[in-house]
Amino acid sequence: MSHAKPQVVYQIFPERFAIGRPHDSRSKLALPAYQKPGYSLRAWHEPVLREPGSREAAADPGLSFYGGDLQGVTDHLAYLQDLGATTLYFTPVFEAPSNHKYDAVSFDRVDPMFGGDAAFATLLSATRERGMGVVLDAALNHVSFNHPWFLAARRGESPYRDWFTFLDPKSHAEIHSRDPAVLAEADYLCWWGHRYMAELRLDAPGLEDLLYRAPGSLLRRFLDQGIQGWRFDTGQDIGLPFVQRMRASLQAAYPKAELLGELMNYGGGWVGDDRFTGVMNYYQRSAVLGWLSGDVGARQSNAALRDGYVGCGHEGSLSSWNMLASHDTPRLKHLLPDWADRRLALVAQFTLPGIPVIYYGEENGMDGAGDPDCRRPMEWDPSKWDGTTREFYRMLIALRQGNPALGQGRLTVLGDRLDGTDALVFLRHTGQPGETALVVLNRGDRAFDGSLLLPDPHLYSGLRLRDVVGDGSAELLMGGQTRVKVPARTAAVFLPDDHLPNFRYFKPRNRWA
Repeated sequence: MSHAKPQVVYQIFPERFAIGRPHDSRSKLALPAYQKPGYSLRAWHEPVLREPGSREAAADPGLSFYGGDLQGVTDHLAYLQDLGATTLYFTPVFEAPSNHKYDAVSFDRVDPMFGGDAAFATLLSATRERGMGVVLDAALNHVSFNHPWFLAARRGESPYRDWFTFLDPKSHAEIHSRDPAVLAEADYLCWWGHRYMAELRLDAPGLEDLLYRAPGSLLRRFLDQGIQGWRFDTGQDIGLPFVQRMRASLQAAYPKAELLGELMNYGGGWVGDDRFTGVMNYYQRSAVLGWLSGDVGARQSNAALRDGYVGCGHEGSLSSWNMLASHDTPRLKHLLPDWADRRLALVAQFTLPGIPVIYYGEENGMDGAGDPDCRRPMEWDPSKWDGTTREFYRMLIALRQGNPALGQGRLTVLGDRLDGTDALVFLRHTGQPGETALVVLNRGDRAFDGSLLLPDPHLYSGLRLRDVVGDGSAELLMGGQTRVKVPARTAAVFLPDDHLPNFRYFKPRNRWA
C-alpha cells in the first residue's frame, strides 16, 4: 500500500477569499467588469446580510460583489501551505454574471473579475512551484440564460436548439418547434426551477465533443495545463451515463485525474473504475453532524459510516472528500456552537477514510448561517481568528499527514456493536504492523468506559495504545481485547506504542507481503 503524503483540500470561493495586488477594495470594484446594472458593490469589511427592509437587503445576493480574485489567492499561497493544505479547490472561475459563477456565459475564458486567463496561469504556475494541486469546478448541468448557446437555441439555430429542452408554457410538455417566435414564449428546463440556469441536454449531438471528447475541449484543455482534476457540480443531475462516457473518454490520456462528483446524497454506486473517482461525502457529513446535533442516534450513525464506506469501496472512499462545511451549507460554528462538539466533528473529518476539505476560514473559526451568510469575505485580521480552532486544525493535519493508517487504512466500524454508549468508534488499519488507529468519539455526558474487541491481526498482546489527541487511556492489549476510557464529550485517537526499551513489537520481519 502506498504511503504517499495524503491530501488536504482547501476550498476557495474566489470572490470572497482575497483581493490581489495591486488593488484594494475601492480600486478593484471600480473596474469595468463591476459596472453593471443590478450589481451591489461592497467593501471587504461590510456584512453579507443586511438589515431587513433595507435597500441592500433587497439586492440579489448572487449579484453582490466584494472583489476577490485569483491574484488574491496567489498572494496567500504561503498562508495556505503553512496551514498544511496540499490542494486548492475553486468554485467556478469561468465568465458569468453572478458572484458564484455557476451560471457561465462562456467556458472559453476565466472571468475578468478574477483576473482572466493570465491570473489563472500565474496561479497555476505558483502552485506548481510549491507542489500544490488545483481542482476546478465543472458546472456542466446548466449555463446562464444569457449564454450564447442558449440565446442561439431560442432563435432555433442548429445545433444549439437541440442542446436545451423547451416546454409548453401552459402544459409544461416538451415542444420540438424551431420557430423563434414559439421558442421566445416557451418555458424551458432549468436547474431547480432557477430560470437563470438553463439545463443542458448533455447527450445532444456535438455537445460532449465541446465539453470533454475533442482535443482542446473544456475538461481536456485545463487537464493539459496541469490541473489535478475536476469537481462536477450537481453530480446526480448530469447523470451516471454521462459520467461513464466522460470517464471512458478521459481515462487513457489522464489516468490520474481526479473526477469527483458533488453528491448531496448516498454516494454508493457513483464511484468506481467507470464512474466518478470519488464524491463530496455529504452522506458521511450527515452521519457525523446528525449525531452531534442529536438528530440521529449513535448506533445509526456508526452504521451509516460503514454503509458509506462499503458503498463507495475502499479506494473510492479514500478518494472522496470529507467535508463539514461548504459554500452551500451553514458553517460548522453556526451548526455546532459548542467547541466540544466541533472538536468531535473535526476529529471525525480527519480520521475517517477520505480527503479532508477545509472551507475557507473554517480554520480560524469563521461563522455564518446558510447561503449567502456562509460566503462572507475571508477574515484576514489575525486578532479576530480563533487561535484554539486554528491550532487544532494544524495538529490534526500534522497527525493525518504523518500516519499511514489515517491516510490509507481500511475502516472497521465498531460503534454499532456497543450497547448503551453515545460514541462513534472505529479502527483504521493498513494490514501492516504499527499502522493502526483506534478512534473513539464520545458525545456522552459521562466518560466512555468499555472493553473493545479489536479485529486487527497486528494489535499484539501486551501492546499499549496511546491517545495522541486527548486524555483517553487504554489497558494493555490481551487476546485482541482492551479496555478504554475516554472523558465525556471528548475524542481519542489511540495509536500503537512500541513502549518497551528492550523489545520490539513491530519487527521488520512481521511485515506482510
